[in-house]
Amino acid sequence: MKTPHAPARTGAVRVAVIGGALCLGLSTTAQPSHADQPGGQPVAVINGDFALPAITGTTATYVSTPYVHGWSAGVTNGAGVSYGVLRYPGTNSGHPGGKVAVMLRSPVAATYSFMQRLRGVRAGAQVTVTFDDSPGVAPQCTPAAVAAGQPYTVEGVGGALSERTTAPDPDKKVNTLGTGAWRLGQSYTFTAGENEPLLTFISQVGAPNNANTNCGPMIADVRAVHIPPPVDKTIPKSALPASEAFYGNDRRTVADAVNYCAGALGRCVFTPEEAYSYSYYEPAQVNGDTYINCTRNALTRTRPVTLAGRSYGDLPANAGLPGGAAAASVMAQQFTAGSSTSPDWNPSLTRSVTEVFQPSEVSWVETQAGRRRVEGWFTSNPTPADPQTEWRLYTVLDHPSTDLSDRIYQRTGPMTAFEKQRCQSNRLTAPTPVGASTPAGANRTP
Repeated sequence: MKTPHAPARTGAVRVAVIGGALCLGLSTTAQPSHADQPGGQPVAVINGDFALPAITGTTATYVSTPYVHGWSAGVTNGAGVSYGVLRYPGTNSGHPGGKVAVMLRSPVAATYSFMQRLRGVRAGAQVTVTFDDSPGVAPQCTPAAVAAGQPYTVEGVGGALSERTTAPDPDKKVNTLGTGAWRLGQSYTFTAGENEPLLTFISQVGAPNNANTNCGPMIADVRAVHIPPPVDKTIPKSALPASEAFYGNDRRTVADAVNYCAGALGRCVFTPEEAYSYSYYEPAQVNGDTYINCTRNALTRTRPVTLAGRSYGDLPANAGLPGGAAAASVMAQQFTAGSSTSPDWNPSLTRSVTEVFQPSEVSWVETQAGRRRVEGWFTSNPTPADPQTEWRLYTVLDHPSTDLSDRIYQRTGPMTAFEKQRCQSNRLTAPTPVGASTPAGANRTP
C-alpha cells in the first residue's frame, strides 16, 4: 500500500542514510565574520592622492588637466577637460605632506560634484572615509572669501549628507599660492546603501565669494576602510539579489554589461567573492511515495529514486548563465576559469534504493540536495588604464554543488492511527456459492 506523501509520525523513526547520489560545494562551516577584524579592511580608493594623470608643465599656478583619474568631476568637453575641479600640486596646495589637492568648484549644478564609486564595498558595510581639507588658495579667493572657512558637503550613498566647513584662514594674502589652512584626518562614516556606493564631495561656496566658480574648498589624500556585513545564508535560491552593472562610476543596464562580456572570451574575467560564496544543504524533501506494510511479514522492495537539480540566476539569456546548452557560452567559460568549477547546471539521475520494512511499519525516502552559491564580479580584462571605461557586473548564481554530494535517506516509522485503521479494515467477501444459477460476487456484503 502506498500514499503520495509521508504523514507525521507519532513514534520512533528509523533513518538509514543510503549515501550521496548526485555530486552536485565545500564544507558548510560558517564563514568568519569580517566584523571581527578591528579597524576594518582597506578600500582601494582609486587615485585617492589625485596624482594621476601626472601633472606636467609649470607648477606656478593651479593645473587644469583632463579629469582626475578614477573620479567623475563635473562636465567635460570633447577633449576630456574637466570643468568640475581644479588640481594643485603640493608646492601650490600648501599641504604639509606635499599632497596634490583638488579644489571643489561652485555648486551651480549637480555636474560640479566630485565623486567615485568605492570598489569592493558591499551594501550594508560600515565605511569610514578619511581626508584632509583646507580653504582654497586660488588667486580668485579673496581674504573675505576664506576668512571664516568654506562650506562643502560629503555624502556616501546610504549615509546622511554631512555638511562641513574648512578651517578659517584669516591671514589669506591675495594671489598667494602655497598657503592654506589644512586639517588632516577628517572623517566621515556611513553604512553603504548599495554595492559600490558613490562617494560625493560638493562645494557649497556661492556668490559673492566664488569668483567665476574658481574659489572653493580643497580636499586631499582620500582613504577609506570598511567592515563588510556578515554572510546572509537565509536568502532562498529563488530570491537571489539582483545583478548590477557599472561602467566606470556610472550605473549601466545588466544587458549592456552582458553584451560586452559575452562578445569575446578575453573581454572579461570572473572573480568570486570567496567570503560570500559557500556550499550548503537544502532542507530534506520527501521523494516519491510512502509505502505501508499491512502484511504480517517483513517486506523487501526496490524503488527508483530520481534526483534532479536546477540552477538559479537572473542574467539575460545571451550570458548562458546558468548554463543549459551543450556548448558552454563565453561567460560560462569565464565563470569556470574564475571559479575553478564547471557545474552541471541542470543534472538529473535515477538511483535504486532497496527498502526493508517490518509489519505495521511505513517506509519512505527523503532526499537532501547539496548546492553551491557563488557571488562575484565579471570585470573588464585586462583592467583598462582608464577606470572610467571599466565594465563591472555583479551577479549571484546558485547551482547544484560540484563537490558536495546529495543525500538520500530511507526512513521507516510506525503507522498513524488512520493507517492502522485502513490496515485493519474487513476484507469484502460473500458466501459461495450464492445459488445454483447466481455466480459469486454479484451481491457481496461486507
